[in-house]
Amino acid sequence: MDEIQWKRIMDIDASNVINTQQTDLINVLKRRTTFIKHKPNGRTYSRLFYLLLSEDAIHYLGSRHSSKFEACLIRDIDQIRPGFTTNVWKRCLKKRKISEDQKQLAFSILYNNNRRSIDLLAESEEIRTQWIQGIEYLINRYRSHIRTYREITDQWIWHLFSRADIDHSGQLSRHEVQHLLHTLNIQLNENDLNHYFNQANIRTRNSLELNHLDKEEFITFYKFVSQRPELLKIICQFNNSNSEQMAATLSEYSVIHKFPRLTCTNHTRPSRSLSFRKPKTSKAKGLTSSFRRRSASITPEPTTSSNGVERKNYLTIEQLKDFLQKEENIKALSIEDCSRLIARFEPSVEGRQCEGMGVDGLRLLLLHEEFCLMNADKSHRIYHDMTRPITDYFIATSHNTYLRNNQIFGNCTPETYIHALRTGCRAVEMDCYDGENMEPIVYHGHTLTVPISFRDILLAIETVAFEASPYPLFLNIENHCSYEQQGVLAHHLKTILKNYLLTEPLSDDYETLPSPEQLKYKVLIRSRRYRKGQIPADPKSDRSNDETEPYPKNYHPDFSRLVIYSQIVSFTNIRHTISTQRCNHTISFKESKANELIATETPQHQEFITLTQRHLVRVYPGTMRQDSSNLHPPFYWAYGVQMVALNYQANDESMCLQNGFFSDNGGCGYLLKPPCLLATDRSFDPKKRFFDKGKRLEIHVISGQHLPKERNLIEHSDISDPYVKVCTYGIECDTTEHRTPPVRNNGLNPIWDHKISMDIYCPELCLIIFQVRDHDRYGRSTFLGQACIPFHALQLGYRHVKLKAKNGDYIHGTIFVRVKIEDF
Repeated sequence: MDEIQWKRIMDIDASNVINTQQTDLINVLKRRTTFIKHKPNGRTYSRLFYLLLSEDAIHYLGSRHSSKFEACLIRDIDQIRPGFTTNVWKRCLKKRKISEDQKQLAFSILYNNNRRSIDLLAESEEIRTQWIQGIEYLINRYRSHIRTYREITDQWIWHLFSRADIDHSGQLSRHEVQHLLHTLNIQLNENDLNHYFNQANIRTRNSLELNHLDKEEFITFYKFVSQRPELLKIICQFNNSNSEQMAATLSEYSVIHKFPRLTCTNHTRPSRSLSFRKPKTSKAKGLTSSFRRRSASITPEPTTSSNGVERKNYLTIEQLKDFLQKEENIKALSIEDCSRLIARFEPSVEGRQCEGMGVDGLRLLLLHEEFCLMNADKSHRIYHDMTRPITDYFIATSHNTYLRNNQIFGNCTPETYIHALRTGCRAVEMDCYDGENMEPIVYHGHTLTVPISFRDILLAIETVAFEASPYPLFLNIENHCSYEQQGVLAHHLKTILKNYLLTEPLSDDYETLPSPEQLKYKVLIRSRRYRKGQIPADPKSDRSNDETEPYPKNYHPDFSRLVIYSQIVSFTNIRHTISTQRCNHTISFKESKANELIATETPQHQEFITLTQRHLVRVYPGTMRQDSSNLHPPFYWAYGVQMVALNYQANDESMCLQNGFFSDNGGCGYLLKPPCLLATDRSFDPKKRFFDKGKRLEIHVISGQHLPKERNLIEHSDISDPYVKVCTYGIECDTTEHRTPPVRNNGLNPIWDHKISMDIYCPELCLIIFQVRDHDRYGRSTFLGQACIPFHALQLGYRHVKLKAKNGDYIHGTIFVRVKIEDF
């Protein structure tokens, strides 16, 4: 673990570095502020907006102040913009519902992947500035992940507590607590509820206090319910507990927290392979009042159980070092490093003083991003060699980027470009047609989609083109414009993109394409080009290349001169392309044509890899995918296809794979192909097994934490019965699927204790998807959360997997796993 990683781990909690100005901004947002809300139909409404005390959502009051509505969650906000930038504002301007002199009062909150906006007019520029700065701070705080999991959890629980406290009394009855547990996705019987309630209730001055929990008591109650016995067992494993000590520790923990006892049958040091499943035994009874005020944090000094056996429920500094080196595979680690980790993560004062780490400290440590399953160094840092020809890289690519919904109807919008670019996309598409008043438009031709001007798209792209990545951006322009309006295309490209636009080759003579490093901060036009008087082939006579303009025409020289390193050409066959086309000639294939080339016999299908070694190749979804569904990208990545174009608006498994794949290399949208797909390796065949590269992947799916309900709705009537599906994707033989048994009525802290083993023959191209689903005995299971991680970015040992919703936003849920990788 290098110095940069240690710095990220040792960063002080955000709560300790918030300065006074930031605190004041947040407090301003919590006060009810009047804004004029503008709707797409031109109507306006005066509404009171405010930030919830939990700081995770913005609400507003309706026309009747008793009615409260959720405007949006902070986690769902993509951007906040000043001025008249959204389609809503432009419509209001067109209808003269607003005037240009109000621009300094206007701002927009964009959310749900830039698909929706809240468009507001403030009473003064000062109020607008305060809200913009405050929301930007909240967005950055959420995205930076510098808030600890403990802070997120406590604020989340506080939010739930506030919602359950209907009468605003500051305390909850047993009935209200039971209802709140339902929102926490766990079902307890009455005896269990009473037990935990009495454990947490330390105020005993009167009957009201005995029968109600205040906020702090409820958080204690919640900690009792959500304790992590599997972490205590790991502690017992590494603190050299013998069988009697481990049994005593686990037994005491089970009594205190009313868990079924976790047994250990080892007669010496516990095995490295532990069983975490809770056996179905009778629950401990007869707790004494001495446990009533027990803290949830560790007691660092060794204690003795009732039978005289010493209990060890913490790791000493030396034992923590042993755990991190042997299990978490952190080799370069000193005692001083471990001391800093204990000071950073151990919540109890006693633990920090005695330099010991208990269950709470270990939980917070293992939930830190640097200790999660995805190697944070690979996701935060650009570490690939970026100096090779651009044909040697996979490129994050979008299809029909202008579409918000399906391929047939709906509005085209520049917001979809902003969303794609902010998530690391480096190749976007626009279908250009003649518009009124000599202004080219973009829409899906011969459909009911509502067009948008080409100029508006460029203005949106220019603002965020290199926000997520410094490496080149491709504009894939399907040119349906007349000769005259092609000149307008060229004019807009030059005047709006200015120095970003590549207008001439980097050198006059070249045999390979430049590298991403050489093309930093440049926009490249990918399209067809012909000089005046030359006519492209009629696509009706050339079915092999589907991405062509629908009729022959002249090409404007101003536009043609901008097509430099990515000129689309017609395709006859692979050998013809390799022998006759220059390196700057690029091929587009509909998925059906690409499938046809891949389906040929060995070794003919390997020629497709040779093609992708010499030319940029783009594969895009077929015309039958009118619902904007996606092709399966690993199938084409295995043959070296650089641009596998996906519908970014589709929150499906393909986009999950895309996001996971390009989360590597700092999320810059460019990934250097593995050696097997570069010209130095001629033996690679995606249809064969490679035993010399093979790895055996073992995943022990141990437990889950804070899993959401169906559609992430806390008020949903059903308690989850979660199970985990683990899938691998890569070359043909590396596609596998495994699943754990479901756990009934527990989405809060289910324990699966399920081991999975699989053989991976091409780890360089393998992706692993963890998907948590709600089992339904009578119908289809329901999606709850997922994560996709490249094989080579997996960290070994005990790791948490932070789950995301289908749209890529993080949720509270995690799963806890242990990973081992061995050679065949």
